[in-house]
Amino acid sequence: MKIKKISTNIAISLISIFAGIFICEVFARIIGLGNPVLYKKDSIIGYRLQPNQSKVRRKRSRITSDHEGFRIDHTKIETSNSKYLVFVGDSVTYGGSYIDNENLFSSQYCNLIGSNFYCLNNGVNSWGVLNMGRFISNFEVYSKRIPEKFIITILPGDEKRNLRSLNDTPYWDYPPKQPSAINEIIRYLNTTYFIPSIKNIPKETNKIDKNKNDLQRKIIWKELENQIKDSKYKIDIVITPPLRWFKDESEQKNIKVYEQLLEKISKLENIKNTCNLYNYIKPNFDESFYVDGVHLSNKGHAVWSKSIFSCLNRKN
Repeated sequence: MKIKKISTNIAISLISIFAGIFICEVFARIIGLGNPVLYKKDSIIGYRLQPNQSKVRRKRSRITSDHEGFRIDHTKIETSNSKYLVFVGDSVTYGGSYIDNENLFSSQYCNLIGSNFYCLNNGVNSWGVLNMGRFISNFEVYSKRIPEKFIITILPGDEKRNLRSLNDTPYWDYPPKQPSAINEIIRYLNTTYFIPSIKNIPKETNKIDKNKNDLQRKIIWKELENQIKDSKYKIDIVITPPLRWFKDESEQKNIKVYEQLLEKISKLENIKNTCNLYNYIKPNFDESFYVDGVHLSNKGHAVWSKSIFSCLNRKN
C-alpha cells in the first residue's frame, strides 16, 4: 500500500511539473518568446542580424531583415534610383523587438527626408562604438549598396562595451531547442543576471572606475576617428540621450563631455553633421518617450525621427 501511495505521489508530481512547463511555454509564446531574432557571428564586427528573417515578437510586432541583414521599412519600395542612408547604432537604433520596422526612427526619418531615400537600419543589440566604426570602414564586405551617407547613433556609455562579440550577449545564432520559449528565458537570465553575479570582482576597482571610464571613452572615440578616416563615406553622428540626462541635474557634466567629443570629431573631413539630440528634445521632453532608461517607445521613435531631421538638416 505504501509503495502504491509513493508511486501515485511521484506520478502526480511529474504530471504537475510537465503541466507547469507546458503552461509556462504556452504563455511565453503568447507574449512573443520562443522564436528569437537570430544573429550571425562575424570576425570583423563581432555579429549582426542574419538576413531574410521575419519574426513576430513582443506586442505582435513584426521584425524583419532583408537579404543583407538590415532592418527596413517593408512598406517602402526599393528601386534602382534609391538613395541609401544607413543608420548604425546599438539597441536604441535597433528599436527592440517590440517596435515594427516601419515605426523605427530610421524608417520615419526616411519618410521626412524624401521619397527617393531608402533607409537601412543596422542598429544591433549591445553593439559598442568600435563595432559601429568597423562596420562603416568595412561596409563593402556586408553590402553591395552604395550609401549617400551614414548616420551613427551613439548612446552615452557605448564606449564601455569596446568591441562586443556574440558570446557576451544573451542572443541566439541558431533556434533554441524545445521548449524554445523557456530556453530563451533561461539563456537571458543566465547571461544577464546569474553569470555576472558569480563573478568575483574586487571592490577596490570601484575607486578607479571614473578615471578608467574617462580614459576608455577618450581612447574609443580616438579609435572611432581613425575608423572614420579609413572610410570613404559621408557620415553624420548623433548622440541619443538617456532618460537620466533629463531628470538628473548632475548629468550636465556628461552632456558637456559629449558636446566636446562631437566638436572634436566634427573636424574630420568626411563628418558632415553632428548632433546632440538632448538639445532638440529637452524643450518638449516627456517621460513617455522612453520604455526604460534608454530605449524608446513608439512615441519616442516618432519624436527622435523629427528631432534628427531638424538637427541634421538645419541651416548652418
